[in-house]
Amino acid sequence: MIWMSRLHNCNRRSQTKMVPHLQRRKKMDDGIEEISTLITDAAMLLGENIRTVGLELIRSIASEKVIQESAQKSYLALCEVEGLTEDVRFRKLSKVPDHPMQMLIFFSLPSSVR
Repeated sequence: MIWMSRLHNCNRRSQTKMVPHLQRRKKMDDGIEEISTLITDAAMLLGENIRTVGLELIRSIASEKVIQESAQKSYLALCEVEGLTEDVRFRKLSKVPDHPMQMLIFFSLPSSVR
């Protein structure tokens, strides 16, 4: 009889040890699932940010192209002004990168007003 009670106690101990083990396993699975969700969310947010930066970069490149084209027009326009030396033309053109919007506004005006 004693050996039966010991066996019973041993079985009970092994069952109680098994339950916490399963609980730890479930907690680990929940933690892994939560980490997976966080990584997925972070990847999606990163993808959205990359798309946004890409669009801004495209706009910036297009704007830079317009500025370069306008700078070429500026040089041609300065060449038409009588009395300007080559040095004065280049000094005026060197100010273009500092004030590109002014140049864009200038070239958006009708040629008779410029």
